[in-house]
Amino acid sequence: MGNSMQIPLNGPECECLGLFRMAISEETDEERLRAIQVIRHEVVSLGLENFPIGKSSSNEFTRWIAETARERYDAAHEFGEIAQRYEGKNERHLNIAEYIGKRVWDSIQNEKFQGLHTPSGILEQTSDYARKMGIRGARDQSVLREIWGKHRGVVHLGMAMDFCEDHPGTTWHVLQLAETFRAGLSSNYPQNAPSPYVDPDVQLSFFYLSGP
Repeated sequence: MGNSMQIPLNGPECECLGLFRMAISEETDEERLRAIQVIRHEVVSLGLENFPIGKSSSNEFTRWIAETARERYDAAHEFGEIAQRYEGKNERHLNIAEYIGKRVWDSIQNEKFQGLHTPSGILEQTSDYARKMGIRGARDQSVLREIWGKHRGVVHLGMAMDFCEDHPGTTWHVLQLAETFRAGLSSNYPQNAPSPYVDPDVQLSFFYLSGP
């Protein structure tokens, strides 16, 4: 079994998980990794807006601000494009994939280990639910297969964010919970299936980077 790609997040970045969720809504790992770098610049820029640049600032820090100004400017432009794709399509697709991920997790917890593509399986259940609720873009199983295929490796972050939002008293840290979901999806198998629900090779694994 392979290994997931690890993404460290520092303290300020953990305060902006919604932006990182937007980054991973991109459709390929290459696009996601670039978007994550763009979001890192955005987090820095958000912090700089509240940072007093003056005589108290170190020469090294002031120099770093000047040297990275062009890179942060370019990242700000890319950020706008990422946000536009997110609002136009990517958020909806990620929401659908996360819904599927939650159904998979429930099936694991209930020890049913339902398949996704089998008759009356999780994708068919999702399609039936979408028709009943009038959810656009989730009624066709072929579309659901495509959405799940593109986003299955990142659904655990949004699943954890939703859980923590719904359970404000939880002692779980959102990244710790996301890792629990990620590991569960990649270590459990549908009935009679040779592969886990999500191959770890396609997963992004988020962890808290402690330190200064």
